[in-house]
Amino acid sequence: MNRRSSLLARVAGAILLTTASIGTIAMLLSEQIVEGQRHQDLLRRAELVAATQADALSGFVWEMDNRSAQRMIEALTARDPAIRSIAVFETDREQPLAWTAVGKIAGRTAGKTGDAAGIVTVERPILLHGREGRVQTVGHLRIAYSTAEVRQATLDALIPVAGLLLLSLLGAMVALGLTLNRMVLRPLRRLTQLASAMARGEYGARMDDGRSDEIGVLADGFNRMAATVQDHTSTLESRVRDRTEALAATNRAIMDSINYAQLIQSAILPSAGTLSAGLTEHFVLWRPRDVVSGDFYVCREVEDGFVVAVADCTGHGVPGAFMTMTASAILNNALDQLGAADPAAVLAAVDRKVRAALHQEEEARGGADCFDNGLDLGLCHIRPAEGKLVFAGARIPLLVVADGSLTELRGDRRSLGYRPSAFQAAGSEPAGYGAESPFANRSIALRPGQTFLMGTDGLVDQSGGERGRSFGRIRLHELLSQGAHSPLNRLKTDVESSLDRFQCGREQRDDITLFGFRVRLTDAFAISSTGSGRRAA
Repeated sequence: MNRRSSLLARVAGAILLTTASIGTIAMLLSEQIVEGQRHQDLLRRAELVAATQADALSGFVWEMDNRSAQRMIEALTARDPAIRSIAVFETDREQPLAWTAVGKIAGRTAGKTGDAAGIVTVERPILLHGREGRVQTVGHLRIAYSTAEVRQATLDALIPVAGLLLLSLLGAMVALGLTLNRMVLRPLRRLTQLASAMARGEYGARMDDGRSDEIGVLADGFNRMAATVQDHTSTLESRVRDRTEALAATNRAIMDSINYAQLIQSAILPSAGTLSAGLTEHFVLWRPRDVVSGDFYVCREVEDGFVVAVADCTGHGVPGAFMTMTASAILNNALDQLGAADPAAVLAAVDRKVRAALHQEEEARGGADCFDNGLDLGLCHIRPAEGKLVFAGARIPLLVVADGSLTELRGDRRSLGYRPSAFQAAGSEPAGYGAESPFANRSIALRPGQTFLMGTDGLVDQSGGERGRSFGRIRLHELLSQGAHSPLNRLKTDVESSLDRFQCGREQRDDITLFGFRVRLTDAFAISSTGSGRRAA
C-alpha cells in the first residue's frame, strides 16, 4: 500500500521551495547591487584621497624632501586601513621618492585605475602652482586600495536584509499554511470523514454549506448526493424488507407443505409393529437428501408370508416424493391383484402400470411435456413356513450374509416404468423385453443366522474421503460382513458412523436407503433346519 502524504505537507513543500528559490535570487541580486555601490564608494574615496595627497606632496617633491614625503604617506597609511601601498615618484624617474606598503601588494597598474586580485590602484599627477599662475607637473602619486572592506561591508549590509527576508518568508508560510488548512484542508478532511461514514452505511452525515466559494459548492454537491443516496437506500431497504418478508412467508408456506408431505410420505412406510411381526430383527437406514425422499420401502403381510421391498424412484425431493406415492400405490395394487408368489411377475406388472400411468407408452412428446421417469425395485417374498425366500430385482440387488461370508444376488439390468425408446436408443434393451415376465426369480433356502439387506445406490455413490471418491460397494460389503453376527441395531450404527466419517461434511448427493432384516422362522422349520444341519455335519 502506497504511503499517502498530507496535502498540507505537499503545499508547504512547494511554498518552501518557491520562496527559497525567490529568496536566493533576491539575495544574489542584492549582493551584486550592494557590492557595486560599495565598490563605487571606495573608488570615489580613493580618488579624493589621491587628489588631496597629490596637492599636499607637491612642495616636498619640488624640494626633493623625501623624508617629509615619507612621513606624510606613512601617516596617511596609518589613518586609512584600506590603503595597501603609497608610492611618490618624481617626473621622469622610475625609482620612487617615497614608498610605503602594508602586506603583500599585487596587481599594480601604472597610471590607471583598476582592480586586480582585490586591489584598486589610483594614480594622480603632483602639480606645482607658481606665483605667475603657471602649473608644473613635478611627479605623480600612486595609491593601492584593498577591496576587502567592500566584501565585508556588503555582507554586513545583507545579513540584516537576509534575516528580515527569512522571517518574512517564514511568517508568510505560516500564515498561508494556517489559511490553507482552515479554508481548504479542514473541509477536505471533513469530506473524507463523511465519505468514510457513508461507506459504513451512515447516510445521515452532512457538511456545513454556508460558504459560497468552491468548497461551498463541493459541500452542497456532497450533501445533495448524500440525501439522494439516503433516499434510495431507504427505499431499497424498504423494498428488500418487504420482499424478504414475502419470500419468508412463501418459504414458510412451501416448507410447511413439504413437511406435511413428509408426514404423508412417512405414513405410507411400514410401521415398527408391521416390521416386527414377521422379522426377528430389522433396521432401516433412511436418509432423504431433502425433507422428502425419492426412496421408499415396503413390508406387508400376504397370504403365505410377507413381502419386503426397497425402491429408488427417479429424482429426489418433491418430484421424487410424488414418484414414491405413485410407485407405492402401483406396487400395492399389483400385489393385491397378482399376489406375492411370483415376484418377477409383480415387477413386470409394476413396469407396465407405471408406464401406463405416466403415458410413457406413447411417442416422446416435445417441449416441456417430454419426460421419462421410472424406478428401481427389489422385491422379496418370504415364506417362513416353507423356509424359502424368492427374490426378483430391477437393478437393486439382495445381499445375503451367512457364516461370515456375503453373497450378492444381482437384480436384472433394467429399471421399471421408463419408455421403451430409452432402452432402444441406448442399445441396452434386455432379452425378453415385451414378454409376459422379463424378470427372473431367485430362490433362497432360509436358515437361522442369515442376514438379508437391500439398498438403493445413494449409499454406495456418496462421495467423500480425501479424494472425493464414492463410498463404494466393496467398503459396504466389508462392513456388512464384519457385522454379520452383531445385533442389527449395532450394524446400523456401524454403517452410519462409517458413512458420516467418510462423508466428512460433504453434501449428500442422493437419497439413501438400506433395509436389513433377519427372518423369524417357524419353530418346526427351525428345528428341522437345525437337525438337517447336524445330520449333514
